[in-house]
Amino acid sequence: MPSESVPGDLLPQDATAVIGGRLGRRAARRQRSPRRLVPVILAMVAVPMAAAVLRQGHCVARGWNGDEQFWRGCFSDLPAQYQLAGLDSGLTGWLTSGREPTQMPLVSGLMALLGGFVPSDSGWLEASRWYFGMWALLLAVCAVVGVWCVARTRPERLDLATQLALSPVYVVAGLLSADLVVVVLVLAALLAHSRRRPTTAGVLLGLGLTGHAWVGVVLVALLVSARRLGDGAAAVRTATIALGTAAVIGILLLLVAPEVVTGPLTSWWAESAGYGSVLRIPALVGHPLPAWVSPAVALLGWLVAVVGSLVMARRAWRPATWAQVAAFAVPVVALTGTAVPVQAALWVLPLAILAGVTWRTHLGFVAVEAVHATALWLYIGGASDPDVGLPGEWYAVVVLGRAIAWCFLLWSVWYTPVDNPIPRPQPPFVPRSRPQESVGA
Repeated sequence: MPSESVPGDLLPQDATAVIGGRLGRRAARRQRSPRRLVPVILAMVAVPMAAAVLRQGHCVARGWNGDEQFWRGCFSDLPAQYQLAGLDSGLTGWLTSGREPTQMPLVSGLMALLGGFVPSDSGWLEASRWYFGMWALLLAVCAVVGVWCVARTRPERLDLATQLALSPVYVVAGLLSADLVVVVLVLAALLAHSRRRPTTAGVLLGLGLTGHAWVGVVLVALLVSARRLGDGAAAVRTATIALGTAAVIGILLLLVAPEVVTGPLTSWWAESAGYGSVLRIPALVGHPLPAWVSPAVALLGWLVAVVGSLVMARRAWRPATWAQVAAFAVPVVALTGTAVPVQAALWVLPLAILAGVTWRTHLGFVAVEAVHATALWLYIGGASDPDVGLPGEWYAVVVLGRAIAWCFLLWSVWYTPVDNPIPRPQPPFVPRSRPQESVGA
């Protein structure tokens, strides 16, 4: 009996991937529609976020104090800042206390705002629990919104939204800081830009610029990628509105409480090489670098990120998207920064996922981040108990290995433009204007 030829693709063209493979050809069309699948994907966020909260169990029971929080791996900067920075006075205290926060205005202001809602009659442990609980709830909402933005930005690749929803990065770094708020603003700006809403994208990016400096290179990536995609007018409008939004917020704060704007800048300039930075390796082996080297290398890293973005956007055989250029530029800025904290993975990974990296690259990157986080807590705890802590030399090896893993992520992002569809010519962007009245009216 002659063998029948096997067709090259038995699956329908509109089959939607969720976990990483395609749905079966017998699945009903409505069952693989984004309207049915996206709510399921959003519900998946509860798995890693619940694990992140459980990881904080010891500190929730005993408090975030002493070296025990490092041995147990439940350190979080949120309750630590509440205890040390006087956040119980709320937003009013943030504006009038005269303190110089180390976080940028959006983050420090939001941390102070939530601090004002902690019951005033609580003890220090109960107050820390209240504060951490409010942040855990807010960050869980941010994680859900971020996954929704990825699903709406790439509806033909819902497996990318699933990657972000189930990512172990939330367990490693999700509850360490408020950085997830800034990440969600960037993802929302990417979604708004893809829907040709430059004003909304600009406002969201402007708010992100007041929350963290790395958002600036995301703005550069927008202008770089738009040149080859033929979407320059909307990109310029988005960038102008973003810079204007950040400038207005900064000027208003300078008039009311200048220290909340100048504090992060002076703290950054005076900071020597911090945890996670390869510039700290000489200090770990007994030969620290001069203090001026760290900010100088950080500024040089911005230049390298801009040049790398230009090269990537020009040489990619299919035009790289905004997310892909940003996913390449942000790790460069992070790696060359004065410090590369554990939560830096939150800046990088969502953009890399949106750019199209695979599950293998994603999980390998998070595994390295988990090793580094564990090594960091053991190294910090070892300052008070060297017999059980991690020696500085071994932590230097971990930092170097982490930097190599980040370089591999950069290599992976560089080749993701092959996943892009060939762009179609876009109509020129025309700003909305009010309709003119008819002559005969």
